[in-house]
Amino acid sequence: MKIKLIFLLLLLTLNSFSQEESSSIYHSISFFKQPSKNAVSITEIIKNYELGNFEKEEHPKIYKHLGGNTLWNHFSLLPATSTKKEYKYFTIANPYLPYGKIYLKKGNQIDTLYKVSNNKEFPHKNIFYRYPVWKIPVDNNIKTDVFLEVKNKDTRTRMSFFLETENQFLKRVETEYFYFGMFIAFLISMAFILVFFAILKKEYTVLFYPLYIFTVLIEFLAGKGIGVQYFWSGSEFAINNIRSISQTIGVACIGFFYLKFYKLNKSQVIPKLLFKIGAYIALTLLLFYIYKFFFGGLIVLYLYVWTILKVIAFIWVLNHLYLTITKQLPIYLVIAFILPILAIISGQIINPSVHNSLYIKFSGSTIYYITLVIEILLFTRFIFGSVIETQFKYFKLKKVSNELKYNFQNKTLAFQHTERNNLVNNVHDTFGGYLEALKLRLLQKDEKTPEKVEEILDAFYKDYRYLLNSLYAPKVNADNFIDSLIEFCTKIDRLTKHKISYNFNLKNIELSQDKCVHLYRIISELTTNAIKYSKASEIKITLNQHKNQLITLEVNDNGIGFDEKIITKKGLGLESVKNRVKQINGTLQINTNKKGSNFEINIPITND
Repeated sequence: MKIKLIFLLLLLTLNSFSQEESSSIYHSISFFKQPSKNAVSITEIIKNYELGNFEKEEHPKIYKHLGGNTLWNHFSLLPATSTKKEYKYFTIANPYLPYGKIYLKKGNQIDTLYKVSNNKEFPHKNIFYRYPVWKIPVDNNIKTDVFLEVKNKDTRTRMSFFLETENQFLKRVETEYFYFGMFIAFLISMAFILVFFAILKKEYTVLFYPLYIFTVLIEFLAGKGIGVQYFWSGSEFAINNIRSISQTIGVACIGFFYLKFYKLNKSQVIPKLLFKIGAYIALTLLLFYIYKFFFGGLIVLYLYVWTILKVIAFIWVLNHLYLTITKQLPIYLVIAFILPILAIISGQIINPSVHNSLYIKFSGSTIYYITLVIEILLFTRFIFGSVIETQFKYFKLKKVSNELKYNFQNKTLAFQHTERNNLVNNVHDTFGGYLEALKLRLLQKDEKTPEKVEEILDAFYKDYRYLLNSLYAPKVNADNFIDSLIEFCTKIDRLTKHKISYNFNLKNIELSQDKCVHLYRIISELTTNAIKYSKASEIKITLNQHKNQLITLEVNDNGIGFDEKIITKKGLGLESVKNRVKQINGTLQINTNKKGSNFEINIPITND
């Protein structure tokens, strides 16, 4: 079904842009080249014709390279066969013809029809058509010699002619515009579908592609002469630049689409850079058009722009080939990307014979727009597939995550139950003996009772401290971590004479509960030690992050300092801090002297 749909679209597109040439006119047309710098009158041209200086091409081609010459073409219209006034419509299928003018010779009479120019003169708009066209009256008695004057200095000139009756002309125009309307409707529909899809799925990087499709639409209107006919015929700047501007914007849009939407690996630095450079170069070229709009000049800017855009396209072709080889992109995307480029190259190389109608169909912009249809369909398929696959993986991951979370909660409850039982057993086993010993000692009236009671209480306190440090876990996590620290500092500041100042700056990071607990205990231990031993009047606690890679904890006091070796021997406090730092893969640096102590702990955020 999909293949049939694509084939139907291609067929319609082919019909929409194909133009059956009126081959009969080419059999009778002859030409004469005259250097443009040597201005001559129509009378002299007619004399050249009568002297036999006009010639016919053996193998006439659609495209001509005029250079600095003026090309004169001649053909004749035979007398009308009926008494009714007849007209012939003569068309040059070239919307950007720089200069064209027709002269009619009937016997000794010479008439001049209007001239056309892609910059200023659009008299063909009067008959609602996109190409230069002249309505030529056919005489009833004598033949009419038609002389066509054409000038074009810059590029090759498309000399594709139609000589038709009014009915033939109107039928062809009606057919052309019907298919043009279908192609325009296709572009607009695809753009709206992608915009709706991007908003619905919240994949806003997709919006670069409908913007690109919009530039294709503008380029199509410009390339087919419809834009000049209906929209910007009054703006010389738009007439001369809108096509290259739309192509430049299109390159920028598609470049940002590649950069943002392609799911490239972190190692794919160069492919990302190539897409980025190409997109920003295209944006830079737009600045030259802005300058030209306000200040004029830069007449041949579009030639340089097209050259640069071709280089960018060639580099991106190689980029896509590399990404396909490394299996970052599907192969059909490379085909979709390369086809329009090959169509442009073939359109510039191929110069079909005027008698080969099939060849003419596949020349010029026809094949280019066909390949654009293929590109848009394939890229749309890729966008839909990528987004849907990504969201499917997300929902699958979310499901697994919920299952893990549920299992974790169950394990946590089981662990809490086990630890609660262990705590009860430890309390019973540890303190039960002390309480019994204390009870017996107090019942015995011995002169050594006070010393023994003190000894029991000391042992009781040591085991109490050890049990507390081993089993107590504050209920802190990544969500309430900072709040818990602020609450701790505020309470300590209020309960003691020491000034506790703090600065906690952790933003947009996630910490494991284990790491939060260790940090909380480290801060608690260091603060408690400073209060107990340092004789400090102020304690400063700071917690900062560094580019989402490192957390730095600093605890400073203005006390008397300490000897690390002696402190380590006296108790478990500092040793406990070192063990906790080690468990969270951190580093501890201690600086202490008579002016105070500084503890600096660096902890990696990775794997949280």
